[in-house]
Amino acid sequence: MKAINQLKNEHEGIKIIFRVLRKMCESLRFGQTLDKGHFEGILEFFQIFVDKCHHGKEEDLLFPAMVQAGIPKQGPIEAMMSEHTAGRSHIKAIGRAFVEFKSGNIAISEALANECEQYISLMLDHIYKENNILYPMGESRFSKAIDEKLYQDFETLETERIGKGKHEVFHEMINRLTHIYIE
Repeated sequence: MKAINQLKNEHEGIKIIFRVLRKMCESLRFGQTLDKGHFEGILEFFQIFVDKCHHGKEEDLLFPAMVQAGIPKQGPIEAMMSEHTAGRSHIKAIGRAFVEFKSGNIAISEALANECEQYISLMLDHIYKENNILYPMGESRFSKAIDEKLYQDFETLETERIGKGKHEVFHEMINRLTHIYIE
């Protein structure tokens, strides 16, 4: 399924950023410097790409299509929505802690790293459940026509929510940060 494969591919990029962020958190815990520009880029990625774009595709398009295909909203869909909300709370907390860190409050380093780790753990578990439980439910019920419509609607939503070319900018950031922190 083209639409769900797009979401799974986005999950792979998100997981790479989590690996980068874990490296950054290690640096924070050891009292090393943190590249604030890199961290700001990751925070923007979470706010814009993960929440507005990826979660937008799920909440506004995929989940309603699943309900229409006979998958009850109560259960896995409702659980995923709840986890999106919890993720947003973590992102806000990370943003607040980072503002303090940027202003020179180094004592916030451990709290910032811990908040990042909580978000990463939540979202890795979330991604696993979507890839292995929720998405297969949709794949088993969507026709080729529904899949194609979802895919086209995903493309439209992405352009409207984050702008043309922003997806590619985020991919460039993922590649750059992977080279710096992981390879």
